Amino acid sequence: MLSLPEELASEIPVGIAPEIVEKSITRITSKLAREVDKVRSIIAEIRKALEARRAQFIIGVARDPENLCYAAVDSGFTAPAIELVGGYLGLVVVVRVLYGSRCGKSSIDAKAYTELWFNDDLTSSIARYYERIVAIDLLEEKKRGEVDFDVLLLDGEIIPRGLPSRTGSSRDVFKRVVEYTSRVLELADKTDTAVVGVLKRSYARDLVNILGFHDLKLSDKAVMSLVLRPGEYLIAGVHSDIYSELRKLEGNPSVKKEWLKTRLKWYETLVGNIPVGYAVKLAFYRAPRTIYPLATKIEYLASSTLPEDLLISSLIHVSTGTGIPAPVDYADALSAITKELKQTAYQKLLAEIAKLIGGEAKEIISLLSLVNPEKLRAILG
Repeated sequence: MLSLPEELASEIPVGIAPEIVEKSITRITSKLAREVDKVRSIIAEIRKALEARRAQFIIGVARDPENLCYAAVDSGFTAPAIELVGGYLGLVVVVRVLYGSRCGKSSIDAKAYTELWFNDDLTSSIARYYERIVAIDLLEEKKRGEVDFDVLLLDGEIIPRGLPSRTGSSRDVFKRVVEYTSRVLELADKTDTAVVGVLKRSYARDLVNILGFHDLKLSDKAVMSLVLRPGEYLIAGVHSDIYSELRKLEGNPSVKKEWLKTRLKWYETLVGNIPVGYAVKLAFYRAPRTIYPLATKIEYLASSTLPEDLLISSLIHVSTGTGIPAPVDYADALSAITKELKQTAYQKLLAEIAKLIGGEAKEIISLLSLVNPEKLRAILG
């Protein structure tokens, strides 16, 4: 009998008895519980390893928060894009939120963008592009004295992630995002603005390997959720230093070669995308009173008037039950792509193309029909 790989061992056939499903779910939860127990048993060792490397890793406790004004930028987008016979119709909504008592007056602004691609779905990359545009606009407004805020919050990374294999239009969009990121950091520096990227989805295992715990399968974020206490934070250092520490693992027989090779290639690109002269750092923190005991992962660039301890302390205190800073949570909720927005964009596209071509070449309309007509209800309700 052919044995399944471990990651496929819990596949559940459709239409089977509930007790079989229960057995499969039990197997999954047992697997996770074993890994969590493994981390719990060595929490003291992990903390000791962190404290032994204070030149790089700093564990701190949140101080009293600063009274700050936060500007948060987030985007929502169709994932996947609306698939048409003639290409991909992508929708992006970018929201900017001013939040905090020092703002004077909180404000919310949302803009929707539509794009059509013939061969590739570039919606997620274009969303990052428009986020940078909105961030630049905010910082330009601050430079002109039209708004005033202390921290620019991005839902996602500050420094674009990507590998050199990107080609064609995807590569062009990515290069533009990298260029605009440089402009964001330049303006942040000129306006004395701290910049924070909230990394919600992260499965990296860099720190646990750097610390020597190579057999742990949980991510850095998961491990720090168990190691850090509420109100604590860990500053892991600048990205270039983390990259250097990973390179020191080459030749270590306890480290998986393929994993390390992939991470070094990924980190090489990341470090290459950081503008010269900017020390972007990585950190984790545990906000108190969260629904689940989760650590939040961020990358940041402090400002001269807001050093990193005050910046992270203020983020901890302004975070909600999700562990995410409240301004980011609000922007995320407001950037959702609704069925009504999809309907409006699609019908507007049909109307505009009909107006443009008039009574001729009506066959073009067929190019705007859905690849899968069964999805029409999901768009038009």
